[in-house]
Amino acid sequence: MPARRQLSFEDLGTPLAEATLVVVDLETTGTDPAADAITEIGAVKVRGGEVLGEFRTFVDPERPIPAYIASLTGISDATVRGAPSIRTVLPMFLDFVGPEAALVAHNARFDIGFLRARAAECALEWPAPTVLDTLALARTVFRRDEVRDHKLSTLAAHVGAAVTPDHRALSDARATVDVLHAIIARLGPTGASTLEDLGTAHRRAKPVQLRKKHLAADVPSVPGVYQFLDAHGSVLYVGTSRNLRSRVRTYFTASETRRAILDMLPRAESLRVIECATATEAAVRELRLIAQEKPPSNRRGLRPEAAHWLRLGPTGEGLRGARLARTEADGSAHIGPLASRHDAQPLRGLLTDAVMGRGAALEADPARSAAPSSGHHERLRRAMVADPREVLDHAASRLRVHVDAGRYEEAEKLRRLALAYLDAARRASRLRALAEVPLLIAARPSTEAVIGGRGWELLAVRHGRFSGTTLVPAAKDPLPFARSLAMTGTGEAELAAPLCQGYHQEAEILLGWLEGEGVRTVLCEGSWQVPARARFEAEHLSRRFAMTSTAPGE
Repeated sequence: MPARRQLSFEDLGTPLAEATLVVVDLETTGTDPAADAITEIGAVKVRGGEVLGEFRTFVDPERPIPAYIASLTGISDATVRGAPSIRTVLPMFLDFVGPEAALVAHNARFDIGFLRARAAECALEWPAPTVLDTLALARTVFRRDEVRDHKLSTLAAHVGAAVTPDHRALSDARATVDVLHAIIARLGPTGASTLEDLGTAHRRAKPVQLRKKHLAADVPSVPGVYQFLDAHGSVLYVGTSRNLRSRVRTYFTASETRRAILDMLPRAESLRVIECATATEAAVRELRLIAQEKPPSNRRGLRPEAAHWLRLGPTGEGLRGARLARTEADGSAHIGPLASRHDAQPLRGLLTDAVMGRGAALEADPARSAAPSSGHHERLRRAMVADPREVLDHAASRLRVHVDAGRYEEAEKLRRLALAYLDAARRASRLRALAEVPLLIAARPSTEAVIGGRGWELLAVRHGRFSGTTLVPAAKDPLPFARSLAMTGTGEAELAAPLCQGYHQEAEILLGWLEGEGVRTVLCEGSWQVPARARFEAEHLSRRFAMTSTAPGE
């Protein structure tokens, strides 16, 4: 057996000289990401010590700026008047950051917390970049016998930063760049020469991680799936990433702290990778492999067929919890999948109460609800599948009764239950619509690198199952590629099942892709639409509750 060579840090990481870093700083109306707003964003993009670009803009917080904040930052209501909203600014900032850059901030928990909260508020997917915190790093590098504290102003003065922090976003970001470079210079002699080393410089990897890091030596930087195998070739763990090399190497750094992974690594003897054309294909293949192999170290998705639903049987049957979403051709209906089997009973009570009356809900058998009349059955089915207004009106009316009586805890429980119903009905509506389409091929602008620059990513779906994907260069016509996809993956149709039974997670990945920006339908057999989807949005409950809160005569 040839001797295994000793791997350097460069073998397992992104050299700092090649890493793109975006140093960001925010000004806000307060300190709570859930309640306060961003007023200014400043960022500096650097690589190898060179500034590649800067980003700076005021943001309209759409609320008054407290006087003490205005005094501290110099940003007043007049300053941000006419500035763009965060809904406009955040996509521009994420585009400036790009898909590969790491984010750097001083007290990153604050800045990244605000950015993540605003992304969720704007329904933007957070890209989950690598995050470096210069505050945590500075506490490791600069001891208290060298600096009195680790505030940005203190550190900037200590390292001789060219810019003095002044509680303005771009100035503070520029000062943080100089602090970051001073930290890198200090850590260089200790062997911290990669982005991954820098991210964990304030921690140490476990001995087993250091012993096993050779497993990542030949992993390519492409989308795909990875499998940790034991000495007998059995699968221990399955994961996925749009950049396999970047993801796999994190398992051998101090950033990996999950107990299941640290317990798995001593048994891992090899690593198998499956390269994929796109990150979407990789995500689907991961789910299928987990379902097939049932690796012991994976905690999610082990039994995708075991999801819980609330099922309304055919006419003459009532509502009950179900493990499988069966065909609805017999007049039955399903909503879900539910987060837990314990959610079925409260939802059954809410629907029965709304349609059949409070007495029927209270008298319903714990294991199975009372059989509704044909008229009640049709109303229940309509509320679950097509139109939730009857349930929403009922929930809003009861909410007002609880609030007027001061029973705020009961009101909150009911509100959460109504939202759970809306979520379950919406998920089933989306799954039902996609499962009914024999073949759908769609295209969207590609986020992957293709020959000739950015092009198109094509996705083929058969009855809610992934059928194929390909990347089309920008100068090419997507239609011939789509026709080629239409001739492959025909076996997926044979595995189709009602409501994507047993593979709803896969279907929801595909739905997320199909509902993204810039998606265009290329080929479609049947009809692709999501009926009544908007009716199941949570805002409709708030709207009805607001209507019931108006006093009579107003």
